[in-house]
Amino acid sequence: MPTDRLTAPKIRHSGVRAADLTRVARKFVYTAHDWDAEAYRVYGEGRNPSPCPVCRRTGFYGPRIAGEDRHYRQCRFCGFTQFADEPPVDCRPLGHDCEPWPEVARAPYIWWAPVAEEEFVCAFCGDVLPAVSLVVEAPVSDAAHPWWKVPQHRTRFYYDRFWNNWEFSSGRAFL
Repeated sequence: MPTDRLTAPKIRHSGVRAADLTRVARKFVYTAHDWDAEAYRVYGEGRNPSPCPVCRRTGFYGPRIAGEDRHYRQCRFCGFTQFADEPPVDCRPLGHDCEPWPEVARAPYIWWAPVAEEEFVCAFCGDVLPAVSLVVEAPVSDAAHPWWKVPQHRTRFYYDRFWNNWEFSSGRAFL
């Protein structure tokens, strides 16, 4: 189980910036052992998903892998991102209007990129663009965003079925 040392705020309204949430989480401790335990609990044992430690939303947050040996946790709703044994990373929400860019749960997909990255290579069309030109409003900051309607605190089985309704997220337990 992750060893978050701070009580996360409950986000019930819009107007919250994703970068502010990451600053709240600066003191969260998240080790490689925590990642292993979380990944095993969710994917190995099939337990219900945990809420994001920052925004408390379920169905968007979970352990992930970047490359062979980079383990991290991320919330696709608020952008909270933290690699194992590192502090959280400030990320910004990006969107691209290329033809293959997916729609998920009735909204364009949100790609969370570290603020430090100046260029964005679109995983769907291959374009290389300045990241700042692709910044979109984060779902957590937009009360009208369709992802606010994703039911919360449901079972792993429920989220498996829910995300399988969308071509891009089909087969994933978490967005």
